[in-house]
Amino acid sequence: MYFDIYVDDKKLGTFGHPNVENINIALSGAPDQNYVFAGAVCREGETQYHYHWLQEEIGHASQVRIVPVESGLVPPPIKRFEMGRAARKASEHNICEFCQRNEKEVPRLISGDSNRPGICSDCVELCREILRDEA
Repeated sequence: MYFDIYVDDKKLGTFGHPNVENINIALSGAPDQNYVFAGAVCREGETQYHYHWLQEEIGHASQVRIVPVESGLVPPPIKRFEMGRAARKASEHNICEFCQRNEKEVPRLISGDSNRPGICSDCVELCREILRDEA
């Protein structure tokens, strides 16, 4: 799936991929700026990628035209993101602030940040039992 994008009859380019799952052409505006964006979700083997090709400032009265085409010379994307969540390895540096065990020593750890403490699933269950007993 490929598209040519024109702004005020000036061709910005051809965008697409042979294994497109969905393509998105978007307009975004603010009182002082308007943009046209082109991106797509593409499959390469078993992996999905989001391609981002274009972010072009356009005028307030610009006309955008999108024309489907069979193929074309597509520039490399500006950004290419692998979609899905990558597997994360447990770390000895992430600890439960309640029992002081690290992430490798507990079944699951809800990581904290500078405003919230980290807590493991064992301590969450202990808190649930305490609250249930107090009810």
